[in-house]
Amino acid sequence: MIHILGLKHQSLYSLFMRISIIVAASENNVIGRDNDIPWHLPDDLKHFRQKTEGHPIIMGRKTFESLPNGALPKRRNIVVTRDSEYKADGAEVASSLDEAIMYARKDNPSEEIFIIGGAEIYKHAMPLANYLYFTRVHAWIKGDKVFPEIGPEWEEVVSEDHPVDDKHRFACTFKTYKKRDQIHL
Repeated sequence: MIHILGLKHQSLYSLFMRISIIVAASENNVIGRDNDIPWHLPDDLKHFRQKTEGHPIIMGRKTFESLPNGALPKRRNIVVTRDSEYKADGAEVASSLDEAIMYARKDNPSEEIFIIGGAEIYKHAMPLANYLYFTRVHAWIKGDKVFPEIGPEWEEVVSEDHPVDDKHRFACTFKTYKKRDQIHL
C-alpha cells in the first residue's frame, strides 16, 4: 500500500493511470459457463462496445479464444497467457497482467485501459483498477466462472436500470464504481 497526500493506493498503476474493469455478472456473480457468456443482452453488448472502442483492452487467453470473430475491432487487443509461443491474430501477447498494462500504456500513458476478463484476470486486476463498469444481470445463473465480490473500497457512482423486453430475457443494471480514497483520472 502506497500513501501519498493522505490517499491510499494499491499500486503506482492506480495512482497514475485509469485502469477500468468492465464485466457483466448475474446475481450470484456468475460471468461464464463453458467458456461462454450464459445470456444475450444486446443493451449490455452495446454498452461494452461504447465504453471500450478506441481503448486498449486486456484479456486472458480463454476469453480471447471465446470471441466468435477473433480480436475485437477498433480496440488494441492484448492477451495475457503463460504460453510464450502463443500467437493471437490481431492481438499482442503478454506474459503477465503487469506486462499487458505496460504495453497498453506504451503509446498513450493517459489513456483509459479496460480489463475485460476472464475470472483469473479480474481477480488479479481488482487491486490495480480504479474504475469498475459493472452490469448486474438480474437472474441467478448456473456457471463455472465467477466475478470476485465488490468490497467496501468501491463506491457506486452511477446506476442505470434496463428492464426485460422482447430482446432482453433478463433485466439488468449498469453500474459504475470508483475506488474510494484515490485520485481519479
